[in-house]
Amino acid sequence: MIRIGTLCYVVTSCLASPASRCAVGKIVEVVSLPYEAPDWTYLPGIYYDVRFENRVFYCRSDKLRPISDPDAEVTQRDEETADA
Repeated sequence: MIRIGTLCYVVTSCLASPASRCAVGKIVEVVSLPYEAPDWTYLPGIYYDVRFENRVFYCRSDKLRPISDPDAEVTQRDEETADA
């Protein structure tokens, strides 16, 4: 799990919406606990909300590379922390 406040790099292979492309290839800050894709319109997987230039975007965990917490696990949801 990536912790809130962790700085991450958004990989350049991220296929972002036009509004959120500004964060691709940049450093973002994680601002939420992990969550499952909200509905069928999202690709399956774990998502995080991330902040870039005072805007908040959602990002799939496999597109984030933790910088300030390099040992963070990006593919699993930590149920114990998420349910707290």
